[in-house]
Amino acid sequence: MRETTSDADGPMTVGGGRYELIGHLGSGGMGDVLEARDVNLNRRVALKFLGAGRLTGAAPGSERYIRAREMFVREGHTMARVEHTYVATIFDCDIGGADPFLVMEYVDGRPLAEYVGGDPLLLEQTVRWSGQITEGLAAAHREGVVHRDVKPANILITHDSSEVRIIDFGLARFADATESHTDMGTPLYRSPERCRFESGDERSDLYSLGCVMYEMVTGWPPFGDRHSDPAALAKEHQYRSPVRPGQQVPDVPDPLDDLIMSLLAKSPADRPRSARAVTRAVREVERVLESVAARRRQAPGHDTSQADVGITERIREAEKRVRRLLLQFGSAHDETVAARVELAELTGESGDERGAVELYERLGRDCQRRYGPHDRRALDAFEKMTRWTEGGYER
Repeated sequence: MRETTSDADGPMTVGGGRYELIGHLGSGGMGDVLEARDVNLNRRVALKFLGAGRLTGAAPGSERYIRAREMFVREGHTMARVEHTYVATIFDCDIGGADPFLVMEYVDGRPLAEYVGGDPLLLEQTVRWSGQITEGLAAAHREGVVHRDVKPANILITHDSSEVRIIDFGLARFADATESHTDMGTPLYRSPERCRFESGDERSDLYSLGCVMYEMVTGWPPFGDRHSDPAALAKEHQYRSPVRPGQQVPDVPDPLDDLIMSLLAKSPADRPRSARAVTRAVREVERVLESVAARRRQAPGHDTSQADVGITERIREAEKRVRRLLLQFGSAHDETVAARVELAELTGESGDERGAVELYERLGRDCQRRYGPHDRRALDAFEKMTRWTEGGYER
């Protein structure tokens, strides 16, 4: 039972009145996540509660319950050692009440899980977010911290900057040690050694990252789906080789295809040596995108006014501009339409012709819904979509 206090007409608080509860952010097998305000520092935070009694199946006050709380504190201290831009910060750990909780950085964003599970992501998004995830994992691994549950639900994408924040470091190990029967170490993204109930290490995180990248590139995980039997998934992770992403969707650069397959090697020894090595490999994919864009800028009729600005940086700035205009004006306002056209063109120039087609199709349909089936903006978007379907600019 969570211990809360409040004045007669005041807000509910926890942590001896320090944290003023604002709302419910989500729930999982480990417990609830609540938005709160740190009264002392006047900042928004996220409180992640762990129902230790539920995890261990033991009554409060029992020896197992006490051990679980002690381990939770140790894991909180471990997670707090990881300080990096792409990792959600742990500010505090409170064990004073019936349910201990972590005080975490509040991230205004959505989990990557809400972006995947259908169409492939834009190629530049995949490369950008993959690089940020690997940087965050590298920072954790340098501190000896292994995540053990890398999955889209544990990767948040911020609204303002479209950047990664990795959450829940160490909680899978806590669940293992307390004999939890939760979904920690989700079977869709679990490494072969974790499927064998081994503890795993840094390279287990890299396998899970490979599963996540595979889903970003293709639209689905390498094996099964969310309705698959966990035992069958475990066998596939251990014994079956996935189809290469590039055989399923177009425009996947060979270095990205090769990287994902190396991350999905069955033996940890056959995977990249470290998250830092993966970061370098992702940077190589970025250079491939830049090279493709540079060749296309040399074609007749291209705008060369920003030739000295990298394509990935231009795409990121265009994406931010689209996001801001969507909030300000909506999806079919003329300023928004112009920004969306720019983003689609830059996406195609980077070598992601499929992504350009998808962006133009969405734009055309949005304009049709807003202005009618024969709207000039919609027809223009579909015309540009057709051009990229047929190969875009001459090379």
